[in-house]
Amino acid sequence: MVPGEMTLRNDGQVKFLAVGQGLVEVTHDRVAILTDMAVAAETIDEAKAEEARRRAEARLQEKISAEELASVNASLARSLAQLHVKRRHR
Repeated sequence: MVPGEMTLRNDGQVKFLAVGQGLVEVTHDRVAILTDMAVAAETIDEAKAEEARRRAEARLQEKISAEELASVNASLARSLAQLHVKRRHR
């Protein structure tokens, strides 16, 4: 699973989440999700997510190690996922 939006439907209710990287297991009667981030649209702080995006993009302009690059890219993907979900479901 890649960072983005997840829609949960359960008992007639719908909930939108920003999710990070993870794994999904689907069986005939259940779906199991393991992710490093799952934030409901209504609880996302847009200003904080925007600031995290700016910090990550600024950090990408610097000379950083491959390990730091992977971490910054993951951070950027998480903040972009949150911004996408928040802006779509205001």
